[in-house]
Amino acid sequence: MHTHKFYEMLILVVIIVLDLALGTFPFGSNFSNIGGFTSGFLLGFVILTRRQHHWLNLNKSNTSQKQESYQYALRIISFVLLSVGLVGGGVLFFKGVDLNDYCSWCHYITCAPPSCKPGYIFCEDYQIGNKLNVTCLNNGRSGVFSLSNRNPDEQAEELCYRLCGK
Repeated sequence: MHTHKFYEMLILVVIIVLDLALGTFPFGSNFSNIGGFTSGFLLGFVILTRRQHHWLNLNKSNTSQKQESYQYALRIISFVLLSVGLVGGGVLFFKGVDLNDYCSWCHYITCAPPSCKPGYIFCEDYQIGNKLNVTCLNNGRSGVFSLSNRNPDEQAEELCYRLCGK
């Protein structure tokens, strides 16, 4: 069916590597790339199983189509894994569970090397009058603080570290 199997496989590998590389940029997610790849792989076993053709008689055009037992097993296992993954992922999503709390190394999947340093924190702050609102983007904690006579940028950085727990 495919004449240049090696080149077609090479193109697929290059596309996968590029997708994973692009997932490390800000606002990209390798979790979605990996989830889509896994779902597509499992759906391939569920939907696209190849039927085995056995010729009953070479002189007649009658054919018998059947699936081998391993194909049935792969189809069932893939369907169960896909169903459990989708239902479990949906339940965890709607419950608001952050799996990064349970996986200490998962943040390395979606970060570019400069931001992969341990303890790297992100905060968002804005000032209204003499009040400074600081939100830690790592854990969602926020607070409103009164500004003193010190430099507001230094104060925002100090408050960010306090909110993020570093």
